[in-house]
Amino acid sequence: MNIQHPMWQPIIFLHQELQEKLSCICNGESDEKVFAEAVFAAEAYRKRLYALIPAEGFADTTDEILFFKMFKPLFSSEGEFYQRLYHAAVFSVGNVSFYVDELKRIERLLAHNASFASYYHNGQTCEDHAWFAQGQAPMPTKLILLEWETDPRYTSARDSWVAGLIAVERYRDWLKTKINGQGH
Repeated sequence: MNIQHPMWQPIIFLHQELQEKLSCICNGESDEKVFAEAVFAAEAYRKRLYALIPAEGFADTTDEILFFKMFKPLFSSEGEFYQRLYHAAVFSVGNVSFYVDELKRIERLLAHNASFASYYHNGQTCEDHAWFAQGQAPMPTKLILLEWETDPRYTSARDSWVAGLIAVERYRDWLKTKINGQGH
């Protein structure tokens, strides 16, 4: 799979633009208002991503798999990550026990989905046609339900799992930083 192919360049640039936008929004701030704004920005960029998909679809299954396994989750995971940060900002009220409980819950979730995480992180491909090509497998219960992932034109059986995995792993790391930063 060649991510340097010219067809992917607009998506790569759009993702870089999203990262810059999120950096400007957050700018070291960590409250619910900032996180909510980041969620809305991620959603807007995800919609812009869909506009880059040719109306006739992908040239071949390899491109389709690459999009749903690699590119789309980069955008979708941002919204999921900032939703989690928003939730933490609203409900933690700076209480370290909230972060500890959340970390335990996230660790259980990751342990429960360890085989999928291993598949993804180790670059396995044996299930890619079933999981990342549209119409190849029924939509399973998602690892993390992304509320905005409802349009079947832009969804595969497991792209939301990848996005959820990326978001949850980032959230886990953020929680560890919050816990360690508070002396625990």
